[in-house]
Amino acid sequence: MKVAIVIHTQSGHTTQFARAIASKFNQNGHECDVMLLRTTGQVSPGSRKFTIKNPPEIYGYDAALFGGPVWAFSASPVIKSYLGQLKNLKCKKVMSIATKGLPFSWTGGSRALKQMDQELEASGGTVLPGEVLHFFFKANQKKMNSAVERIFKAFTD
Repeated sequence: MKVAIVIHTQSGHTTQFARAIASKFNQNGHECDVMLLRTTGQVSPGSRKFTIKNPPEIYGYDAALFGGPVWAFSASPVIKSYLGQLKNLKCKKVMSIATKGLPFSWTGGSRALKQMDQELEASGGTVLPGEVLHFFFKANQKKMNSAVERIFKAFTD
């Protein structure tokens, strides 16, 4: 299976999570690429004054994950903008992932997944339940490994 992971990151936490996921897929005989969304312009919570440079093309992939940080209780505006541009994900398994600083359930992780999932559903993808990983200064490796295992299983079962 060929899997794309398209992310926006600012602190590097989402990149760390995405690379752990990609490593799991690659170690098990799948091809998995991590693609970072780069922007021009000021990016901040709620911002729309940016442009995504060279948005990645994912139509040659069998499945895809999309994610970014939780900012101000919402998904990153960069990943939301990218997902809003996607068309025709029919027959692709897709999943949202998010990273956030605080470990509390009320700090926006579920809302961020819901926002991304709505865009993915509108594009026709088969949306799998997403994952939120919190980084309170650093990732809890055990929790990251468990999340990676759940993600891998969701795509390969």
